[in-house]
Amino acid sequence: MRETLRVHMGWLHSWVGFLAGLLLVLVFASGTLAVFDTEITQWMQPEVSLTQSTTLTPAALQAAAQAVQAEEQKGLSAFLTLPSDRDPVLRVLHYDGYEFVGTALDPTTGALVPARETAGGQFFYNFHFSLRGGNQPGVQIVTFLGFCLLVAIGSGLVIHIKALWPDLILFRPFGPRPRAWLDAHLLAGVLFLPFILFMGYTGTAIHARVLLPAQPWFASHHSGKDKKEKTAPKGRVLQAGPLPPPLAPLIAQARELLQSPDGNLILFTPDEVRIFKSDAYGPFLTRDHADFSRKDGHFLRSATQSSPATATMQLVRGLHYARYAPLSLRWLYFCSGLAATALAASGLVVFLMKRRRSSGEQALFRLAEALTQTTLIGFPTATLALFWANRCLPVTLSGRTMAEIYLFFTVWSLCAAHALVLCMTRHAASGWRQQLGLLAGAGCALPLLDLVSGSHPWMQGGGVFLTTDSLAFCTGLTALFALLKLREDAA
Repeated sequence: MRETLRVHMGWLHSWVGFLAGLLLVLVFASGTLAVFDTEITQWMQPEVSLTQSTTLTPAALQAAAQAVQAEEQKGLSAFLTLPSDRDPVLRVLHYDGYEFVGTALDPTTGALVPARETAGGQFFYNFHFSLRGGNQPGVQIVTFLGFCLLVAIGSGLVIHIKALWPDLILFRPFGPRPRAWLDAHLLAGVLFLPFILFMGYTGTAIHARVLLPAQPWFASHHSGKDKKEKTAPKGRVLQAGPLPPPLAPLIAQARELLQSPDGNLILFTPDEVRIFKSDAYGPFLTRDHADFSRKDGHFLRSATQSSPATATMQLVRGLHYARYAPLSLRWLYFCSGLAATALAASGLVVFLMKRRRSSGEQALFRLAEALTQTTLIGFPTATLALFWANRCLPVTLSGRTMAEIYLFFTVWSLCAAHALVLCMTRHAASGWRQQLGLLAGAGCALPLLDLVSGSHPWMQGGGVFLTTDSLAFCTGLTALFALLKLREDAA
């Protein structure tokens, strides 16, 4: 009976893992990048100085208030994010249907920072939780994938628990290809199992309401997206409100009430100014805010939520989004995210290897291999193309944000078409080698492109630029290593 259970669990793990894994790789990879979404935005906007003071002045806040009113007169619901240690500028943002975009102001003078238009790290954050498909069906699909992940982990434990310890002890990274890939799959899954389980569960719990629309009690206790997404207006306002009163005293009063020192979010309605507690203040990601009259600035109310159910979900959201995390903890999230990506990616490869001999000539298998190529190589190639586009497109190009994103999807589509043609014509090995070569070139050459572009002084914010370029270079080296191993096996 035990062996029968393992057989059934093996079938469940293989097929649920493969079908869901094609998209889970994308969710894991984009979520890993989203850990440093602010830093990616800084790399993509090199005109923004990272060494300036974050001290706010009344003049800068007045300029920001005027910018908000100007956006409202265009029919856009704008809001402010105040400077913080991670992002030292004052930003006037609005939601364009996918990302929060807008302008950056100097926090001291209020002068407009001439930064290039870009979706920045917000693109990966949006892609992580919706695959850029909106609340329906994008968020629904990703939430369902969270359930699939939990099923795959549970069934994987059942089928591997008996031989788990010997397999870990006898890890054979340079052994026969199927065994090496399976060992890598087990190692990533076991060592990072707590993180993967936690992120899978919390991500599913945060958005579970989209799959349970008929449960109002569930929706009231499970908050969906983070504070910015939920509270930032997404629609158009009917009319612009009056020019907000001086914001400096309101911010000081709100910070005292909310005990939130910096990085606050400020939303505007025609009648009110709402100052929210910073996401980065602690692990509880709240929507606590203080409200003031937009007409004369007098205090109206403070709103806090402290029930046990609410606090639990605030903690779940805070730990999942990790906006409070110091740099060292964000790197731990990043490395764990890479391990989760490797777990899903190696699972796809193992699935194909186990079936190549028996099903390699079938059209369905060749389609599966094409989809795997598109996921494992096409997506990182398109991601690097987004970074290349940021440096190559003219800085003053109109609609520059969407041009970068269109290029991302164009490159990804071309990779998919290339993989499909070669796999369906029984030249899959050539497809792997050619796309790995492209990925290696794009990754290894990005630091050189960044240097040649002269878009930023290397001494300013060098950590952000050097780290981003180094990670791209390491991606290229990894692809080059895989390419050389494929050629060695084919020889």
